[in-house]
Amino acid sequence: MYEDLGIFKMTKAQMDWLAQRQEVLAGNIANANTPRYLPKDLKPLNFKDVLAGSASHPVTAAATNAKHIVPEMGPDPFKAVTQRKTYESTPDGNSVILEEQMAKMGEASTSFNAAANLFQKYQKMLRTSMGSR
Repeated sequence: MYEDLGIFKMTKAQMDWLAQRQEVLAGNIANANTPRYLPKDLKPLNFKDVLAGSASHPVTAAATNAKHIVPEMGPDPFKAVTQRKTYESTPDGNSVILEEQMAKMGEASTSFNAAANLFQKYQKMLRTSMGSR
């Protein structure tokens, strides 16, 4: 029911994107001492694509014959990209700045909570408009 409404589609996509971003940033923090490791981040979420449906339905291979093996696609449509413009680097080539990664984690957590609250508020508003609580 909710997945057809644009505001719910956008908040769900943002929450999925932020959850995936938390995983990527946690991987950066876990590899803070790995030589030559470059930090990764997700491409920014484009709400035009979300409303068009391309972000929630990734492109998959088509099976034109019943005997074809359809490859399993990962559940996350968001792709992590390596950050090439890093400002600092250690002598072993690691470019992870822990303070920067922790700031991004806090930002993602705050945004996730805001999106979850927005989702709940719109859900309550719909229930109230339908006459149920």
